[in-house]
Amino acid sequence: MRNAQWNGLDSSDTIPSSCPYRVDFECTPAPAESLNSLESGRLMLTVKLQGDENKKGEKEKVKAVAVRLVNKAKRENLGNVEGSSELKRKTSLSANLARDNQHTGWWAGVIGIPITWMEGGTTDYERSGSWHPKSKGNLFAMEITYTLDNGSNCTAHFDSEDAYHWTATR
Repeated sequence: MRNAQWNGLDSSDTIPSSCPYRVDFECTPAPAESLNSLESGRLMLTVKLQGDENKKGEKEKVKAVAVRLVNKAKRENLGNVEGSSELKRKTSLSANLARDNQHTGWWAGVIGIPITWMEGGTTDYERSGSWHPKSKGNLFAMEITYTLDNGSNCTAHFDSEDAYHWTATR
């Protein structure tokens, strides 16, 4: 089993040869399921795995796709978090995506963002979907990993100022 990683934005230049697909995705912010939930909001994700048409030979089949969202700002300041609640101390979220049977190479899923996270320097997503970043830098990271039939894992990394607004291409 091989594991390979690359910066998602530069995937066309640095994608490892053991990873036959480039990762592209669409991410739509959505409100929490209810006003009384412990969610600040949700991310509706569609991951598109695109192959290189110039490569020769049979490509490996994708067995699974998973997404991991990391709150880097919270991880760096975990010592300042009061209480021992697992929810308050959580610095990453994961979701397994489901294959989209209507589109080849597409996978979809949802990640719920806890209300205890800070997005873009604000204390809440404000449940309205508005975006008001107050800090500079990439406070959040998204890792999209696909697993091939041969057991190899390929992971693309993306960064963002907040947990709700992402871009996969320049």
